[in-house]
Amino acid sequence: MSTLENIEKLIKDFCETRNLSVTTSDEMDKKVLNDALSVYEKTKTEKKAEHQPIVWRMIMNKSISKIAAVAIIIMAVIIGLNGIGNPDMANAAWADVIKQINNVDYAHVYWLKSRGTDLKRHFEAWYDRPNMVIRGNKGEMTFDDGQTEQGFNENGKRITKGPSKFVQGQTFIEIFTAGLLSDKNEQFNQKIPVNVGDDFLIYEFAPPCDESEWGDDSEWIKKIVITVGYNSLLPIQMKIYEKESDDYDLVMFDYEADRKPASFFESLLVDAPNGQGKIVLDGEEAVINIEGALGLKQAIVRLHGKYDGPVAQLPLNYRRMLPVSFRKTYERKGGPIFKLDITFVTEEGYRSGKNDIIVLWLNETQKCGVGSRAGSLENWPDGKYRNIKFSPLLKSTDKQDTYIIEIMCWLKPKPD
Repeated sequence: MSTLENIEKLIKDFCETRNLSVTTSDEMDKKVLNDALSVYEKTKTEKKAEHQPIVWRMIMNKSISKIAAVAIIIMAVIIGLNGIGNPDMANAAWADVIKQINNVDYAHVYWLKSRGTDLKRHFEAWYDRPNMVIRGNKGEMTFDDGQTEQGFNENGKRITKGPSKFVQGQTFIEIFTAGLLSDKNEQFNQKIPVNVGDDFLIYEFAPPCDESEWGDDSEWIKKIVITVGYNSLLPIQMKIYEKESDDYDLVMFDYEADRKPASFFESLLVDAPNGQGKIVLDGEEAVINIEGALGLKQAIVRLHGKYDGPVAQLPLNYRRMLPVSFRKTYERKGGPIFKLDITFVTEEGYRSGKNDIIVLWLNETQKCGVGSRAGSLENWPDGKYRNIKFSPLLKSTDKQDTYIIEIMCWLKPKPD
């Protein structure tokens, strides 16, 4: 088969796959082919591909044949002649936006809360694949290195630890919407813009008919409106509106900010736990001595539940205490999960209330809290404020049903 026949076959296959009907004269075919070959020969002499149009960068940077290169040129000409080079952005599906988001390597994110007449910063985030750092308005920090996510309070104490959300395959837009705008949601993927401007597209999402898909957030979210760049198809801003209110959260995305150095994404050092000891599943309470947490003396811990079955068969006592979002997380991650009870004893000998709604995965931790035994933060026997914050971590041992419990804890003083 000759060069020209090869090119003609490539063009024919290209047009058939795109349902294009192209009618040209012999003179036009000859002129387009000659022009294309002439331009191709000229580009071979160029030294820097970055100074050439995007089609030529593709040709020079890819290992393709001269015939295929010429075919690409002619295909571009055909598309231009048929007016297909500018797709109808009014029909750009949200799935097209997701594809662009998946290609993002760096983004600076600002999260603001509009409440009444006030607009306040909630947190700021930096995403540099695979790392992400989030800094809250009180100084709390979250570090995610693509494998593990760790959260620290404003005093630098670790309060959460778990697997990276990126390990679960979430995009950064999913993370900033708590998984609401999942690329696995076919209903949302098919969404097209509700408004198309010269420089932007606007997409609008409301809770689906089955609001359980949005978990607990469906109880307060009215809708999410996202403005996307016309050419980039990347989110520029996002508004999350509350139900029965004019309040909303405003999220801004910046893809051109200066990149932070690698050291910026290194996690804070983790302090030694304030208490540590062995605990037996469905055994007796373990008394853990507390050190380095001013005002606290002991923690009394009981491990009395383990579940590793399907989410549909979660025991009733789990379902009652776990929000929909937790059950969705369990469905994604699987088990086992464990139930803990913790009570604290102060240095004066006062007992706190019992926190009996703690559910953990192994080697993960979350922030928890408990007040006085009477059920109030301030109603302690001495009348002093006692808001106990703590973060338990459960580890396995080489002995069945025996585990190591580590506890980070501190008293949060009453603000002035």
